[in-house]
Amino acid sequence: MRYLKLVLLTGFLVLFGISMAGAEKSSHVVIDHQEMEQILNNFLAEQSELLPQVELRLTSVQFPPPYKVPVGRIEHQLISARPGVIGSRRIALMTRVNDQIVSNQSIRIELEAMAEIAVARESLRRGTVLTENLIEMRYQDISRLSEPIFDVADAVGKMVKRTLRLGEPLQAQQVEFPPVIKRGERVVIEVQSAGMTLSAIGEARQDGRTGESIRVVNIGSSREVVSRVVAPGLVRVEL
Repeated sequence: MRYLKLVLLTGFLVLFGISMAGAEKSSHVVIDHQEMEQILNNFLAEQSELLPQVELRLTSVQFPPPYKVPVGRIEHQLISARPGVIGSRRIALMTRVNDQIVSNQSIRIELEAMAEIAVARESLRRGTVLTENLIEMRYQDISRLSEPIFDVADAVGKMVKRTLRLGEPLQAQQVEFPPVIKRGERVVIEVQSAGMTLSAIGEARQDGRTGESIRVVNIGSSREVVSRVVAPGLVRVEL
């Protein structure tokens, strides 16, 4: 009798176009490649808004196989392997249902990031102070650069920390402001105390940029003090 009921139930489901497998799938939602592509495109559009000077180009993508998640309030989150997505080759696709993580997939991507950046107009030796005629802007892929410079004004007046070849991109970590005080230079040492300012002549024991602390020897007392660089030729002892 139980067998007969099962046969009748199966026949009823088939008659109305419903299979047992279909009834089982109704409690799940399939995240297919089309939906993954839409999620990825939305993510890249958001990243482009954060980087208005950069054009992101997706050159290749490899999605994971379609996967099932339970029915409920579905939310997706993409997390790039590197902050800001530029240079990332893998993006994690996390899916939450009713605020619970139910899936963690991986999307492989190849991404170009095209932008106008500052490059060396000629070969530059270490220690060269940059001027406008030593820099040009060039449109190129920056996906393998960590801190490209997008404006000539951000490089002019800074010193190259290592030798650069013709056409090599300028990056923030490769340049710095030159020291305003050099080692061995005579400086004025200021000490402010109780509303008064006292001064003495000293000799810098190391190079220093504005705001940096350096060692200075008071020539009168031969005492070494740590002072903050205030301006060219001027340091101040912080009490």
